[in-house]
Amino acid sequence: MFLKKFLAVCILSSMFAMNGCQKNEQHSKEKVEDVSQSGLKLDAAQMMMHLHAFGQIAKQHGGNRAVGTQGGLASADYILDQAKKAGFSTELQTFENREKTKGKNIIVEIPGESKQSIILLGAHYDSVKMGPGINDNASGVALLLDLMTQLSSQKVKPKHTIHLAFWDSEEVGIAGSQAYVEKLTAEQLKAIKAYINVDMVGTKNPEILIADGDKSSVDEMEKMLKERGMQESDYKPLLDSLRGLPSHSGDLALENSLKAFFKAKNLKIKEDVSTLTASDTAPFLGKVPVTSVILFNEQMKGDELEFAPCYHKACDTIEQVDQKSMQLAGDAVIHLLKFLDKQ
Repeated sequence: MFLKKFLAVCILSSMFAMNGCQKNEQHSKEKVEDVSQSGLKLDAAQMMMHLHAFGQIAKQHGGNRAVGTQGGLASADYILDQAKKAGFSTELQTFENREKTKGKNIIVEIPGESKQSIILLGAHYDSVKMGPGINDNASGVALLLDLMTQLSSQKVKPKHTIHLAFWDSEEVGIAGSQAYVEKLTAEQLKAIKAYINVDMVGTKNPEILIADGDKSSVDEMEKMLKERGMQESDYKPLLDSLRGLPSHSGDLALENSLKAFFKAKNLKIKEDVSTLTASDTAPFLGKVPVTSVILFNEQMKGDELEFAPCYHKACDTIEQVDQKSMQLAGDAVIHLLKFLDKQ
């Protein structure tokens, strides 16, 4: 996940989360289906096999899979090979990031009953240069690869055409998804029913962060800061910028659907505005409905905020990944796909 230069957003958001200032909302009336009975269920054991492969790629290429490196290129080849085995067509999109490094997005098309409506799911496959990036974000990539394999092997034809996007250079300027969105026409944007971002879904003992599409959590954040005696002039510009983030009329339905899923499992959730701008959802804001499946375990390490153990470090290896978290995230993605099939 990209560490924003505007770190104040993340710090305020984490203060909000760690102090338990979340809304006590009534359970959604939406019926939450048991995905194990739906006919399509992802397999965390298979996801872990992909993570082992990405770990080996990093080990063989200087300890990382960063954009433009041999590890990054080998990661792209692995994704392309998996798509070929599944029998799906791929599109490559090259671009340059702000450092003039060439990146490569990989888009896999899974044909649905309708070619006019698309569900886009994305995960960045690049790591930082400091480590192998197995939780951040080979975990999200592994989930999408298993979804691709399950749809192929079970011969499931979805209602909507599904595009799986494997973004490059998220860690450097969120460049891959930005390059993709910049090339979309108004008609192509309109065809996208939802963008679902999958990032850091292997975190042990996770906190469930829900992308706060309607930004209602900002009011709670303001209340907390006032109670702490902070001067309005110190926080108002930041909160105003959060409230001013672009939104789409379809964001709230996705947010509520994801809340219903996690609440049905008796899991605590936290609304978080910063998840909208801290990863590949950012370029899509206000253009298409967006949501994220992100599992954090926020901790303060000295003066630094760490979103998960070994975040952006050499120790972000498979040992940091919890298979149960991977399965939970996979079930959440299937839930969202089933919800969108009804729309």
